[in-house]
Amino acid sequence: MSSQSARTAEPIVAPRRQPRRLLVALACLLIVMLGASMRLSGSDWDRGSNLHPDERHLMFVITDTMRDWQALPPDGMSPYSLWFATGKSPLDPRRNGQIYVYGEFPHLVTALVARLTGTDGWPPILRLGRTLGAIVDAYTILAVFLLSMQVLRSGGAALAAAAFYAFCPLALQLSNFFAVDIWLTGAAAWCTLAATIGLGARTRRAALAWFVLAGALAGLALACKLPGVLLGGVVGGAALLRFWRDGRERSMKWLVLCAVSSLAAAMLALRLAAPFTFLGPGFFGFDITPAVIAGYVEMSRLVLDFGFPPNWQWMTGYGPLNALVDMAVWGLGPIIGLALVLGAFVVARRRALWAAAAPLLVLIVPFSAYWLAGAAPALRYAAPILPALCVLAAGGALVTPRGVSLLAGIGAFVWGTGMVGLHGGLHSRIAASEWMWQNLPAGTVVANESSWDDGLPSAVRVNARGDLLYGDVGGHFTSVALAIDLPDNAEKAHTIATRLAGADVLAISSERMRKPILALGSRFPMTTRYYRMLESGELCFALIYQNKPGYTVLGQRFDDSWAQEPWSIYDHPQVEIYRKLDCYDAGKVEEALLQALPKGS
Repeated sequence: MSSQSARTAEPIVAPRRQPRRLLVALACLLIVMLGASMRLSGSDWDRGSNLHPDERHLMFVITDTMRDWQALPPDGMSPYSLWFATGKSPLDPRRNGQIYVYGEFPHLVTALVARLTGTDGWPPILRLGRTLGAIVDAYTILAVFLLSMQVLRSGGAALAAAAFYAFCPLALQLSNFFAVDIWLTGAAAWCTLAATIGLGARTRRAALAWFVLAGALAGLALACKLPGVLLGGVVGGAALLRFWRDGRERSMKWLVLCAVSSLAAAMLALRLAAPFTFLGPGFFGFDITPAVIAGYVEMSRLVLDFGFPPNWQWMTGYGPLNALVDMAVWGLGPIIGLALVLGAFVVARRRALWAAAAPLLVLIVPFSAYWLAGAAPALRYAAPILPALCVLAAGGALVTPRGVSLLAGIGAFVWGTGMVGLHGGLHSRIAASEWMWQNLPAGTVVANESSWDDGLPSAVRVNARGDLLYGDVGGHFTSVALAIDLPDNAEKAHTIATRLAGADVLAISSERMRKPILALGSRFPMTTRYYRMLESGELCFALIYQNKPGYTVLGQRFDDSWAQEPWSIYDHPQVEIYRKLDCYDAGKVEEALLQALPKGS
């Protein structure tokens, strides 16, 4: 073939590639927009009742911040002091001795946006915090697409990865919680992308620039949540691999410059995005604030406290294998879970992909260890590896027909609609609370289980004006706590029996108490006996209302009550309400409970 004919062939090839790239870009945009819509549609999943326990702490902190910030006179504090005056600035989440062990960056962004938009009041700020998280996670879908292009070098596979993350149930769930996990996930995805690009950059100068950006993003991740520090391994590992791949052209000077520059960028990002982590005064005070250390010490103490009720779920034999099953079935969903097995196998078999996939491995291994080896292997701790898992899951698209990949994406979408339905529908506690207002008379005394769980009725909008009403408004409901969480003893038996005697109905607003207590029967023999009496009817309380939402896909309900608490309780708990019958006898109940106590108790 002559050189002339070769030149004339070039214009024929280029137009074929260009439309395909355009189609891939448009498909990516469609996936991002669909994923964003699925996230934004659920930002008010509990209708302002604030039923997520971690959100409440963040809300107390940010509402205090907004109140104190608005109380400042116009000339009360300069912008510089507002940002760097640790302990004095209203933006400091730990001022006045407040414990705060979350990242400062999401808090600061939410506070600034609330101030700029004039958002005020508990429900509006709560919705704003959730909306910002949904937006951050929508951009993470784009990061997953771009990361897949770098690793898998296939537009079809990249679209599959973006779709998997867009429709991933755990990502959808966390994007609707005003918490910091989804922010860390976004920063981790973009940091890994920058490190991967740096690894494959054509010149050392370009690689250096990308590693500096990756370092800054690692610092931003640390400003979102403490485990973000693990991203230092992603940046450092990619830089070392790049240094090794340079072969004879390796430059130790470049490696040192890369390490110093990336670390400096990380520290600068952390200093600016988490200013109150440092004592100051001013920008150049880099000593860690004692309140930061004290907060993490206190949190470590609580995590290791076996008497702390939120820890009970992890003491029932729930281990790493259980967490992996929950991730496969619910966190990722069965379609993405199966695709991950195939995709990981494909990537492992293709040596040409190993180098580009190395940052994914360096991301997955330490974060998985942090998740599975900890005392509380909650699914949200694995959130930063979700983008990497979706990239690996898309590896199967390299060896399967396009139709199969399309069906996998559709299947993932269908399974993801289960979470959209949960967050777009009526929360089970809200439904139960509305039922109580409609069916129980004024003056009803409700026995709730414990102060460690949200009792019923929740705050709901039941009047004509749509006000958010709590159960004690106008004395319509009176709540008494059975103190189910206290250690089993004679005093607890008396408390349960007498408070049930004074109650009209008994509410179990979730399995947060019953499920771990029954699994820890040797520790709670008396409370186990109480639950058995309730179930058999011996307690003389009859079931009058039940709501078991489960995870519903295309009208088919899947029972997920066996999954870990953070998945199954916060946004779709099982709810039961019992009415006291005339046969209830407090003396007999107390005697039966006392008989369940071990001798000498």
